[in-house]
Amino acid sequence: MKKDVPFEWDEACDKAFKSIKSYFMKPPVLVAPIHGHPLILYVAAQERSVGILLAQKNDEGNENGLYYLSRMMTPNELKYSPIEKLCLALIFAIQKLKHYFQSHGIYPVSKINPLKFVMIKPVLSNRLARWYLQLQHFEITYVSQKVVKGQVQQTF
Repeated sequence: MKKDVPFEWDEACDKAFKSIKSYFMKPPVLVAPIHGHPLILYVAAQERSVGILLAQKNDEGNENGLYYLSRMMTPNELKYSPIEKLCLALIFAIQKLKHYFQSHGIYPVSKINPLKFVMIKPVLSNRLARWYLQLQHFEITYVSQKVVKGQVQQTF
């Protein structure tokens, strides 16, 4: 759209609008996990909150949501560095979804690798030591988040 140029609403615009409208009218459907398929854990940490999406690819290769989690951070957690906030989100997911993680492989996806921070860095605090011990019990393989140029990336 440009200034001083008339806008015409044609059939293609109407079709696109109806398609978008129907997409937003359908809530995402949560499905039960498929035994033997690995879990994909999308981890996001904002300034004041953490968010988790647990997904799994079905037999056709499409990702389906299994579980959504989010929570606000406490005043002490607000002081964490961005990588510590991602670690906090991962630990939050493990505490809430332990029953899923005990029977499936986990592939966390985030902008930066929280596992590398906890596993490789020498333990400098009690908090990091506790997180390290909690992460040891699960089969976790980090997957870096792919960025598509020219598109706005959303946390999920």
